[in-house]
Amino acid sequence: MFGMIARRLAAGALTVFTIASLCFFITRLAPGNPFSGERQLSKEAMESLNRYYGFDKPILTQYANTMLNYLQGDFGPSYYHKDITVHALIWPALKVSTILGAIAFCLALMIGIPLGVLGAARQNQLSDHAAMTVAVLGICVPNFLLGPLLKMLFAHAWKALPVDSWPENFTAWELSRLLMPAFTLALVHVAYVSRLARAGMLDVLNRDYIRTARAKGLSEPAIVLKHALKNAITPVVSYAGPMAAVIVTGSIVVEKIFNIPGLGQHFVKSALDRDHPLLMGSILVFSTLIILFNLAVDLAYAWLDPRVRTE
Repeated sequence: MFGMIARRLAAGALTVFTIASLCFFITRLAPGNPFSGERQLSKEAMESLNRYYGFDKPILTQYANTMLNYLQGDFGPSYYHKDITVHALIWPALKVSTILGAIAFCLALMIGIPLGVLGAARQNQLSDHAAMTVAVLGICVPNFLLGPLLKMLFAHAWKALPVDSWPENFTAWELSRLLMPAFTLALVHVAYVSRLARAGMLDVLNRDYIRTARAKGLSEPAIVLKHALKNAITPVVSYAGPMAAVIVTGSIVVEKIFNIPGLGQHFVKSALDRDHPLLMGSILVFSTLIILFNLAVDLAYAWLDPRVRTE
């Protein structure tokens, strides 16, 4: 197990290094520069900026210096946000996206798994059809439509939930501020989780050891929860890693709708502003999170299925 973790971490580090290299050359070789805009700078000012940020050096020298700084954990200053380092911009925004993503991730599992299990346990009954209806709605309704609809109903019409901007000092008591954006972010994943849980449960309920448990007189809830659930949710575990990565890194639209200062907004704005350090920092953070989430899925899968540990 430890050997597998070490190999995956080494492969992940190589992947992040490759992504950083590709992104560096793409941003450097793209036409234009970070200082071009509506207001044209003088030739002397442009040369001074290029010299200050090292753009006057050969591109391979720039690449070597940049990679060395990245290995030391230094992304440098932002080009657009003057006198502010990339660290000072990324980590508070990552904290916001992580809090929002963690709540949405938990909602997706806590709603999706019971819906799938209930649908499989009562196959082709009313509860099964209702659960699959929720799944279809979650897939069909995009978050850029669901978010404004929830704001209109719960915040403006019914005054049930606040829709203020993100608080500077977030506490658990202000969880109600996150219910609408977290649910908006989680609904599509609720749909996929419930369908995977239902398919996995139907497969497990038809196996011989479940028939044996029924023959011994065990109750249906005991069979489903104690004997079938652990094996039935393995498809959900496989989906959980990519889902966590998508929730944390793909919340750009939801953050914009609910005015949440997460990392997704920095990522988009840095690309539009040609803010190379902030763009690279966001990409590397997102890449690292995806790799770590996938590793966590492999470990969870090995814990659920002993055959994976043996292999």
